[in-house]
This record gives sequence, structure tokens and C-alpha cells, in this order.
Amino acid sequence: MATYKVTYLPMEATVEVDEEHYPYARTGDPGSLLDIALSHGVGIMHICGGMGVCGSCRVLVEKGMENLSEPDEAELDQLDAMGDSKPNDRLACKAVVHGDVTVRIPPQ
Repeated sequence: MATYKVTYLPMEATVEVDEEHYPYARTGDPGSLLDIALSHGVGIMHICGGMGVCGSCRVLVEKGMENLSEPDEAELDQLDAMGDSKPNDRLACKAVVHGDVTVRIPPQ
């Protein structure tokens, strides 16, 4: 049973997660950065309730992009529609954790 460390910046909150316990908070995709954050008291805005249609939960992946699920076409379209997306941006509600990762939550 593998456990992973997910670190949320700038608050420097690191939580350990285990895929066997997904979903956690039941918001966003099971085991997503948003699901894990909300279940461990880390606040990430999510206006659409984790449905992947508003972009308010966008995070910047600083380490461990390879340990997240691949973005689907809908997520990529949503990030493109935001106009200022970067290659390491992800929607926290769609990025499912499969290993250690560090993300930065931008100011809202």
C-alpha cells in the first residue's frame, strides 16, 4: 500500500494520502488535488463544485506533474479558455494524485 505526499503552497500544508482511501471529500474527481485538499482542511476555491467547468480551482504544479493523471480534452479546453494558462497549470478538481506532488494555489 503506497502513500503519497501532497504539498500545497503557499501555506506549506503537506498531507499523506493513500489511493485505497479515495475519495476523501467527494468533491472533484476521486483522489484529485481538490478532493484531497478539502478533506484535509486546505482551502481551494471551487465555484462549480468540482465539475471542471469554471477554472476557479486552477493550481500551478511545481513538482510531480508526472504523478498526476493526464488532463482530458475538457480540462485542457477550460485552461485554454482562461487565457493565461501555463504548461504546468492543472484544475485541482481533475488532477488525480498517483505519487508525490507539490502545487501552488494562486491568490484569488
